[in-house]
Amino acid sequence: MKKTRILHLLAILALVAGMVSCEYEWVEPEVVVLPQKVSFASDILPVFNKSCNMSGCHAQGAVAPDLSAANAFTDLMNRGLINTEQPAQSPLYLSVFSGSMKKFSTSANNALILKWIEQGAQNN
Repeated sequence: MKKTRILHLLAILALVAGMVSCEYEWVEPEVVVLPQKVSFASDILPVFNKSCNMSGCHAQGAVAPDLSAANAFTDLMNRGLINTEQPAQSPLYLSVFSGSMKKFSTSANNALILKWIEQGAQNN
């Protein structure tokens, strides 16, 4: 009988210790501020240079599409990766938003790419 009480007491202490040690961290939602007019050269290429070309994955002569500064716009268009009629269905956007490149992108970059496509995907 005494052994059972000790085991119950230990179980209660373990439960209380577990509850007290739980700690939750508040994560602030990311606030995305986009430029009024998205520029391919000033806004989109830096995303590619930081996220896609830095490791050489989508650099010239590497894995398609070629997202190097000299070739990115032409390669995206020639490969049909941009859909200005249905921007959210663009293969480029789908890839970074929910596809194979999702883990390499951020919500800010995704929003920037989508807005650029929505604005007509100009080579500006």
